[in-house]
Amino acid sequence: MVREPKNSTTLINEVVNDRRKLRSLISLLYDSDIENRFMAAKALGEVARVKPEFIISIWRRILDATDDTMSCWGVAEALGEIARNMPELRGKILLRLRKFQKDESTCQGFIWAICRIGQVEIDRVKEFMPDLISFLESREPCMLGQAIWALGELRITEAMDKIKTFLNDNRQTWVYNNDSACIKTVGQIAEEAVRKLNNF
Repeated sequence: MVREPKNSTTLINEVVNDRRKLRSLISLLYDSDIENRFMAAKALGEVARVKPEFIISIWRRILDATDDTMSCWGVAEALGEIARNMPELRGKILLRLRKFQKDESTCQGFIWAICRIGQVEIDRVKEFMPDLISFLESREPCMLGQAIWALGELRITEAMDKIKTFLNDNRQTWVYNNDSACIKTVGQIAEEAVRKLNNF
């Protein structure tokens, strides 16, 4: 059994300095703990930022991980972080991300990935905006909360009225922020999104 690193800095150093550690990092994308998955995705994104040539050299292995039919739990998040930090791969990754959109177990990661890419190149993800807005109809708090967060982050003002209808929603859910995974109510997420949209 691989001992899990304590933080993303450790993960980054291990992967860059020892390619054999890549398997450990990718395995965390499938971890049952959402925080471990988030940490692994962020670490791969940071590797892409500081050592893009390394990501290019292992690109086939990363794509193979996305084809795992048993579980793709943190893979959408990882692809989003890689695309955020490597413009040359954004087109390919956005096409690949479509496969995660319809699956309940990966849809939250899809939403977060699209948002993270959109934060650095909004024009690249404009075609996905109707999809993000449509998630406001979801009955699943995790997808709903993540969509509200993303629409606020990307300042999609046309979603404002719909987002306001969730201000009193007390259902709790895990949600990815930019730098953490945490538990909030849908109402709290909506309140933060409305604040961002009002300040835009």
